[in-house]
Amino acid sequence: MNAERLITGKTVLIGMLSFFAVIFAVNGAFVYFALDSWPGLSVEASYEKGLKYNRTLASAERQSKLGWRSQVNLVREKDNDFTFRAVMETRAGAKLRNLKLHVVFERPTNKGHDQLVKLTEITPGIYGSRIQLPLSGRWSAKIKAEDTSGNAYVMRHDVTAK
Repeated sequence: MNAERLITGKTVLIGMLSFFAVIFAVNGAFVYFALDSWPGLSVEASYEKGLKYNRTLASAERQSKLGWRSQVNLVREKDNDFTFRAVMETRAGAKLRNLKLHVVFERPTNKGHDQLVKLTEITPGIYGSRIQLPLSGRWSAKIKAEDTSGNAYVMRHDVTAK
């Protein structure tokens, strides 16, 4: 009843091939899920940004106390020409006047197309500029506004160039 099993070269070969097949299958699954879940966003200096996290939180607290709000609008004029407008107001709805506004347009997935645009005040609290965006699709508009006393406001809006 107790038959001894001999370990032959064939048994060792099958065992080794089975072992490595499992390893390759698991690694293949890891690679598939890693590539499938990557959003395509690229962030430079992520480690340094992580170290500055407490300063970022303090800045967000100061900005929250200001109570400023921004609304943006991007309208295609022709081809790649667009008009960008930003409405700046207080929490109570009063228009914010005489601000220095800059907007950085960034493509979340394509490097090399970033643009810095200075906005001018068109009417009280409404700032705007013409801009050329070379690619259609989603853009990130990072607004930086500053008043005469040095209060700063930074907000990121997603806009779509259609």
